Amino acid sequence: MFVHHLSQVNQMGQDYSYSQPSSSSNSIDMSSLLEAEAKMYADEAESPYCNAEPDQFPPQPEADDGIPTACYCGAQPVVKCSYTPKDPYRRYFSCPNVDDGGCHIWKWWDVALTEELSEVQRHVRQLKDQAFECDQKMLKLQKTVCEVKKKSENTIVFALAVCVMVAAIVFIGLAAMYLSGRASK
Repeated sequence: MFVHHLSQVNQMGQDYSYSQPSSSSNSIDMSSLLEAEAKMYADEAESPYCNAEPDQFPPQPEADDGIPTACYCGAQPVVKCSYTPKDPYRRYFSCPNVDDGGCHIWKWWDVALTEELSEVQRHVRQLKDQAFECDQKMLKLQKTVCEVKKKSENTIVFALAVCVMVAAIVFIGLAAMYLSGRASK
């Protein structure tokens, strides 16, 4: 158990008191410490200040990068101008509901535009890469079509040649049968 010494200092009519643990007692009663801690948590749980639910805002990723399109409260951001000595006439995005005490968007205008342009550049690079890949696939497809067409032409020529040879063989066979039939008469 802690033994407290009270010291009082009087200065200019004020009473300044404080307490300090004693070093003479080395044994600590754990049950009384646990009871005190439990009582503290119980008092804290009953407090109206600790039971207030925190404000929950839906996630707004567009409010974090680039030009904000919506505040956390759902309002549309407006552009305002700074009149501080540090940032005179510098524009920024803010919420029209900023005075209600809630959490609202606030972002420098030039920072938002820089982020937005970086995102647009990234998107353009991505589209260029996709266009290049499409061009490569188109060239490969055209090459494949040409090869199939050549094979098809070669196949037609080959088939025609085979048909001519078969017809010639049939004609020679018929002619041989005709001549052998005439020779036997």
